[in-house]
Order: sequence, then structure tokens, then C-alpha cells
Amino acid sequence: MIFIDRSVPKSVAEALKLVRTDDVRWLEDLYPHWTKDSVWLPHAGKDGWLVILRDKKVRSRHGERALIEQHGVGCFILNQKTNPTRWQYLKLVATTLDEMERRFEETARPFIFTVDSVGGMRRVL
Repeated sequence: MIFIDRSVPKSVAEALKLVRTDDVRWLEDLYPHWTKDSVWLPHAGKDGWLVILRDKKVRSRHGERALIEQHGVGCFILNQKTNPTRWQYLKLVATTLDEMERRFEETARPFIFTVDSVGGMRRVL
């Protein structure tokens, strides 16, 4: 399953769900709005979800990074210098999703890759 954090606009997740009906979920499809990362990250690791988010601080916040490591989560962080439009988000995710899925299958978890505005990926964990 592809799990999209609420740091990515819901409309982007909804657009992806129109063409990937069985395997894309936005955070609030599964959890209440107020749910903290510390609740869903363990589930993501246990259930083997490919995680896409925009919250750049996840990689440096000790508690969240520790949860990623402890629970074997595979994360892709959209890492643009400026806030993208919804269309830019959608184009970026749509053009890099195949590569994300390939890396998710081939890379031992836990891991964090950043994804830049042109789709370049760099492993940071």
C-alpha cells in the first residue's frame, strides 16, 4: 500500500486514488485528523507501507526518525525549496512513483529517500 501523509494535499492523494484505486491511502482515510506520526509510523512498518510525505523535519526529529528505524519504515520525503502547487505535487508523485516502488522493493528497510523537485532521489537513512 502507498500511504500518503497529510503533509501532502488530500487532492493529490485523491487524484492518485482515481487511477490506483486499491493501493493508495491518505492519512485521514485510516486515522482521525489529529493522529500523530508516532501512531501511524509503527503500522506503516509492520504492514509494509510505502510512505510519501512532505514533512522534511521527520528525518531530523529524533523521536520520529527513531520510530522509522525501529519499525522498519520505508519513506520518501518530497523535498522542494518552495511550496509546490497541487499540480506540481501530483506531477512529481506521478512521475516518480514507479521509481519509488522499485526502490521500496529493492532497498532494505528502514530507509528515507528525499525526492527533489525534478525527481532526483537521495538516500538520507
